Amino acid sequence: MSTQAGSVREYFSALFDAITSTARAMYVTFKYVWAVKPVSIEYPEVREVLPDRARMRLFNDVLNCISCTQCAMACPVDCIYIASEKMPEGAEIKKTSNGQAIRLKLTQFTIDTALCCYCGLCTTVCPTECLTHSHDYEFSQYTVDHMKYDYLAPDVIAWRDRIVKS
Repeated sequence: MSTQAGSVREYFSALFDAITSTARAMYVTFKYVWAVKPVSIEYPEVREVLPDRARMRLFNDVLNCISCTQCAMACPVDCIYIASEKMPEGAEIKKTSNGQAIRLKLTQFTIDTALCCYCGLCTTVCPTECLTHSHDYEFSQYTVDHMKYDYLAPDVIAWRDRIVKS
């Protein structure tokens, strides 16, 4: 009879432990469900304030790019495609906003943001600081093919007014 009483006691002890641990877990869950206020924002009317050092979409101000290819060489995933050619003889040598001479004509500057790991190595080596991470985080696309941005295209150059000011 003692073995039967011991097994009944173990059964009710295990049942009591299960009920108390479930009650404690439900208390913690309901405490957060009812006591904590929601932290969602009314996007897109209210936008999240990003930290100053946040790294979002890359932007290259091609008007200040000297085609040095340092950013492409620093990129660990090779997502920056640059092509340039020498300026024709006798052509006027333009200068960047910080005074460096533009000796090469930029013919291609494309970044495949689907490959980009947003490490920031390309922005640190840029001598004219024309390649920067912007605070623009709304650049989702339906296909991966649309994640390549040609920074010489007029619609991408138009980003300059929005991004350089911010």
